[in-house]
Amino acid sequence: MKEPKHISEILREMAQNPQSDFEKAIAQLPCIQELLKSPSFGGVGEASLEDWIDGQDVMHLLHISPRTLQTLRSNGILPFSRIGNKIYYKRSDIQRILQDNYTMFKIRNYGK
Repeated sequence: MKEPKHISEILREMAQNPQSDFEKAIAQLPCIQELLKSPSFGGVGEASLEDWIDGQDVMHLLHISPRTLQTLRSNGILPFSRIGNKIYYKRSDIQRILQDNYTMFKIRNYGK
């Protein structure tokens, strides 16, 4: 039995060797062009294990409590993956949250 293909493999094949007009149109989309250039193209399946950290490490890095971490998960702010009772987080998601909530501009212009 043949193993099912990941969506990234299908998109890459369509873009690199278009057979139909539809595949040619897909290959020309700017978003597909950017995805193909990205070294991390492929989603969760191609992420290395070093890119994932557990809740204990997240709490240590962000200096937050277990309850705050749970709130971030519950509100959909911090994506996660659960295996059994263990929860893992991608480092890139944590960096994105820190970047999105960066407030230096507000502090610099405070009182003006």
